[in-house]
Amino acid sequence: MTEQNLSDSGADAILRRAARLPSLPAVALRVLELGDDPYAGPSEVAGVVANDPALSARLLKAANSPLYAMRRQVDNLRQAVNLLGFDAAITLALSFSLQPPANGGCINKRNYWRRSLTAAIFARVLVEHSQGGDTGRFFLAALLQDIGMLVFEQAESVRYSALLQAASSHAELARLESATFGFDHAQVGCCLLQSWNIPEPLWRAVRGSHNLNVNDAPAQSSLLDRYVHASGQLADYCLAGAPDEEALSALAQWAQDYLELDTDGFMAVIDRVATLLPDYSALFEIKLLTDQEVAHFVAEARDIRLLRNLKSLQEARDYKSRSEVLEARNRELEVQNQSDPLTGLSNRRRLAELMEREYLAAKKQGWPLSVGFLDIDHFKKVNDTYGHSAGDVVLKALARMMKEELRRSDVVARYGGEEFVVLLPGTKESDAFGLLDRLRRHIAKTRFTHDDAGISVTISIGLASVNVEHSSDSGFDSAEDLLRAADRALYAAKREGRDRTLRHSRDI
Repeated sequence: MTEQNLSDSGADAILRRAARLPSLPAVALRVLELGDDPYAGPSEVAGVVANDPALSARLLKAANSPLYAMRRQVDNLRQAVNLLGFDAAITLALSFSLQPPANGGCINKRNYWRRSLTAAIFARVLVEHSQGGDTGRFFLAALLQDIGMLVFEQAESVRYSALLQAASSHAELARLESATFGFDHAQVGCCLLQSWNIPEPLWRAVRGSHNLNVNDAPAQSSLLDRYVHASGQLADYCLAGAPDEEALSALAQWAQDYLELDTDGFMAVIDRVATLLPDYSALFEIKLLTDQEVAHFVAEARDIRLLRNLKSLQEARDYKSRSEVLEARNRELEVQNQSDPLTGLSNRRRLAELMEREYLAAKKQGWPLSVGFLDIDHFKKVNDTYGHSAGDVVLKALARMMKEELRRSDVVARYGGEEFVVLLPGTKESDAFGLLDRLRRHIAKTRFTHDDAGISVTISIGLASVNVEHSSDSGFDSAEDLLRAADRALYAAKREGRDRTLRHSRDI
């Protein structure tokens, strides 16, 4: 359809009448800019968030919550952002910034935030179930869908207060807004997001959150538009005191038609949201639903007769367009160019890029950074005794062991031949030593099998760290200098008898 001219819709006039427009904090604006920067990474996000102590604390809390649980406690911001991932860190930082104050105005802020956050959780789960991949923009768009209500509250407080009292549901509120002002809060929110320079896909999704036809007919709408629209309806059902069986049945059928979500998938989404609600309640410090209410809405959903009568199979998806296939192929080739073909680890070229980025971030922020240089002892003897195919088996098995023993936030690369490098962002020297030495001992106890032959190997490890505690021995001038220091420590370990982990020192 022809793009609507929002300046002529009257919604922007509401913005101009608002006494105090909702605005994003400076840190949130910078985080938003990073989201559009193709060269930005976790280091840049952590550097910006570090300027806001309260936001830093909440990201650390998120990283240590059950939503992102890991075996070890995350104790610094760089580690937290690395664990969360670039997109999730940006989404959470913006989400925390958007949470409104609890008091003031005619809107019940608790109910407002309950609906926004519940819708965002549904959007996340819908895309996880159906598409996989990045969920951040879906979560954020759903979270923003009601932000126009805050503008109405500022610009038309008296009339809007009357509408809030008259509306018996969220959908009815949107209808009363349109009847009174000629547009609803979704359209006003769209104008606000445009004024913040929010990317177009997000403000379009907000604009169509109540009425998809404002953008396009449902079948022609983007997946983002459709997921956000469904998330709001599901949130209303979830938060309703008395579930509406007909409304849920219609929504289940709509999900089948426009989200390709069959009966089992629809129920799986509801079950998954039910498991996430308590953790998000704790993270955002607001009670979304009581345990009894969660159990009630899940039970009601299971009892909807229409769910048992919907088609059991999805219609086959259309073949992806040629451009999508080519794009996927290009991504695959890019990954191949950054990976070692034998082990699947990062290659030397990719390692250099990551080391440079992490080194600069560690020096700027004062975060610890450790590098381990690993070499298989007497590897030539393995090839000479058992053959090169046996050597390849050992290399691949060691690569798997390193990825399993180390953390998701760590980087393992094959440097060349039988040499490997482990990059440990946000890790102190003492922790890195313990981690690498446990790996060394584990490898020494392992027997690798090839053609019925048992092969044992040992490794030597050199360790160097930036920002070493209680030591002046951490002044490396570059990432390359840091790697050379770890290499020197490695060869010192070999001179001392091999099968050992040695820290770098100026005496080496």
